[in-house]
Amino acid sequence: MAEQFDPWKALGELPMSHAARTRFLSFADRSVIETIEFGVLFVMAFWSGPSRRSFARFKQVLASVDPKGLLEVVVVDTDGCSDLFLASEFIGQSHGCGEVAWIRDGRVVFTSGLGYHPECFEPLTRELLQGRS
Repeated sequence: MAEQFDPWKALGELPMSHAARTRFLSFADRSVIETIEFGVLFVMAFWSGPSRRSFARFKQVLASVDPKGLLEVVVVDTDGCSDLFLASEFIGQSHGCGEVAWIRDGRVVFTSGLGYHPECFEPLTRELLQGRS
């Protein structure tokens, strides 16, 4: 008998700084953006190698750049959030590569853009943290 897929297990170990500040949503619509006061939205495609690599790199960045766990992390399953990609910030921005949005006060301030771009994780995370009042 096949073991049922566990998305939390598939995400791997989260940095201690963010373990309690992380939400996973199998299904989400664009209103999820408004629920994030100060944090990051990560669009996970569990079936995608680049997305998994992006999340692994993103966890490293969180541990080093935000060791106090100031940022909330919301991970959504790309297969359950098609409405999210109708939000103006995400139109044409989904390619199953672990796309990310940095959010302040329920508004997207940066995105990683279309495709695999882990090189932007550290500078954009730092910029969001520096802009905190």
